[in-house]
Amino acid sequence: MGIQYKINKAEAIINSFSGEELKTLRRACSEIQSAQDQLVKEAEDHFRLCMNSCKGICCRNINPNEIITLSDFVYILSIDRTNIAQIQECAKKETLFSSNCIFLKKDIGPCIFPYNLKPEQCIITFCSDTHPIRKEIKLVRSKFTKLCRFLKYKRPLMWFGF
Repeated sequence: MGIQYKINKAEAIINSFSGEELKTLRRACSEIQSAQDQLVKEAEDHFRLCMNSCKGICCRNINPNEIITLSDFVYILSIDRTNIAQIQECAKKETLFSSNCIFLKKDIGPCIFPYNLKPEQCIITFCSDTHPIRKEIKLVRSKFTKLCRFLKYKRPLMWFGF
């Protein structure tokens, strides 16, 4: 499954939901966004270290397809579809080999996704001691898990492409 496939599949999943299902989906995604807001607030020093010392090294020499999941795109596109054209344009740069993340502006950064609307692994991964923010990281993870459960159990046939 490549990035472009995940984007298209996420759009199809979102578009297939009924009104009530869409409300539940958006509520779950809003919870993730709130958890990410809390993490960003508590991890201010960690993000500063990322920007000043590491300069986003975790976004270099990676395979975005291994990091960014279908659930991540469902989350992102459920909250904000205004940058779908930019996301699609970035997806065209996907390669089979490791490279800089395709979602970095001008291939060097910053990321096209706002801090409170990032894929799970992108927001919870730090190269510094995360012990002080473990509660916030756990909250983000649990909210993504809730979204994954909703998607898998609500629409299992669609999730697996049947």
